[in-house]
Amino acid sequence: MRLRKTVLLLGLALAVLPAGSPGAAGEESGVSIRMVPIADGVYQFITAPDGYVPNGNSVVIVNDSDVLVFDTFTRPSTARRLVAEIRKITNKPVRVVVNSHWHPDHWSGNEVFAKEFPGVEILASEETARLMRNTGNAWPALLTENLRKSEAAFEKERSTRQAADGAAVTDEQLKKDEDELRLQREFTAEALTVRRTFPTTTYADTLTLRRGARELRFMSVVGDARGSTVLYLPNEKILVTGDVVSYPVPYFTPPLSEHAKTLRRLAALDTAVIIPGHGPAWHDRDYVNLEAELFESVVRQVTVAVQKGLVTEEEIKKTVDVEPLREKFTHGDRELDAKYRRYVGRMIENACREARDGKIWTAS
Repeated sequence: MRLRKTVLLLGLALAVLPAGSPGAAGEESGVSIRMVPIADGVYQFITAPDGYVPNGNSVVIVNDSDVLVFDTFTRPSTARRLVAEIRKITNKPVRVVVNSHWHPDHWSGNEVFAKEFPGVEILASEETARLMRNTGNAWPALLTENLRKSEAAFEKERSTRQAADGAAVTDEQLKKDEDELRLQREFTAEALTVRRTFPTTTYADTLTLRRGARELRFMSVVGDARGSTVLYLPNEKILVTGDVVSYPVPYFTPPLSEHAKTLRRLAALDTAVIIPGHGPAWHDRDYVNLEAELFESVVRQVTVAVQKGLVTEEEIKKTVDVEPLREKFTHGDRELDAKYRRYVGRMIENACREARDGKIWTAS
């Protein structure tokens, strides 16, 4: 059994601070968050698995007279923890919240900031704001259905002691899956109470804000969603990407070729630190370029296949080989290997649709 955004690996992100360190939030109910100092006044906060994602990032930027928060997590309870952590750092008010894109793990905490900091400005691209309003009221039904499917899959796994791929399920794996399901149940119960709080300010393509000595440049790009906001701090050389970049196996939604172009564009910026939507901060561009290489390879091979006259997605999948890149993403982890192959299959389907103007072809 695997959840929608399966809890697989926290990687370096949650290893940066040991349990009980000053960066850990208090032990109230909900999932924990940890703080990673990035630069003077810039902090990365990372969740433990929350029932929807294995980890997620929020970035807090303390300016001369106020605070900016980039993304507000999956759960309001986690956002409340974040507010408590911000107040340990500074008594300055949060004046700007940025939502990178419309997926719920990046803006479900908006209501908390609107309550705790009256008049806070919630900023997103015009495209993101449109998609948030189009999808916000659908999440209760979607997440309830996801939970129903996970519960059915777990019951089948427990009764047959077999995974979906036919492999035998050990007691250890069964316990792990049971724990994941319990976490998903807790998340879903909280998600059904979220008061969707939408952006108050939008921008089209680019926006520059200045907060005292700090310059903040926002760009609307194609990433895991159209209209994704990335934030670049030119003086500090810090890039905050949302899910334009995600670790350990990248997320994607729009055409892969457009996402790949965004990644190459971001890799060309003068950066010292890159903070993705999921995963640890990096001090080089290696992972960004690796993600672009994967997308470009899939698109290139699919293009060759369709130009040769292959018709169905299943036929085309047999011709695309990105196994040489797998180890660079999964590092030999069995579950990540399975996730990589599953995601690559979807990437191929994505590229097939792009190559044929959105059409799905069959042999009949």
